[in-house]
Amino acid sequence: MLRSAISRNVQKARSGLKLMVQQRHMAAASELAVQEPDWDTFYSLVTSDEAKREVGSLRTQFNEIRQKLITPSTAPKEIKWDDFKDVDPAILDTFKKAFAGVKIPKYDVTEELKKVDAEFDPLLKSSEELEAFSKQRHAEIEKEIASIDEETEKLSKRTVDDELTSDPALMKEVDEEISKGSYY
Repeated sequence: MLRSAISRNVQKARSGLKLMVQQRHMAAASELAVQEPDWDTFYSLVTSDEAKREVGSLRTQFNEIRQKLITPSTAPKEIKWDDFKDVDPAILDTFKKAFAGVKIPKYDVTEELKKVDAEFDPLLKSSEELEAFSKQRHAEIEKEIASIDEETEKLSKRTVDDELTSDPALMKEVDEEISKGSYY
């Protein structure tokens, strides 16, 4: 029981990691897409001037945030320690040392990407094989449809006399039924 619960949690954690790596792949591969709300509909739903001003303010804030999200982030600006002349030098030195001592670890995703790529490679190969099979089967079905259409066209132009002429046994059988009077 405990083993199965732990196993489920491990699977959830792995799927979460995979999702996170996929999201990073997608974020790195494409620009951030932000959907534009229908502001005209918002304006038509509100009636008071104050509400319309609020919608306008919301639109402005939305556009500002979207612009910040779209523009790539830059490295933080260099601190100009000379601008802090009025601060006690001992405190300033403490801040300088503390700031210099901060190490932000780099997160290396190459191992996770290799794992994800290793998992996706068989899927891609399988999908390519299925695509090739599907194209082949599609071509076969198209040929069958063309053949059926051709046969349908031939049958639509064929008369009873043509059929009886091509099959003498059938013609003899029909003649016998007519002579006996049992043709209906």
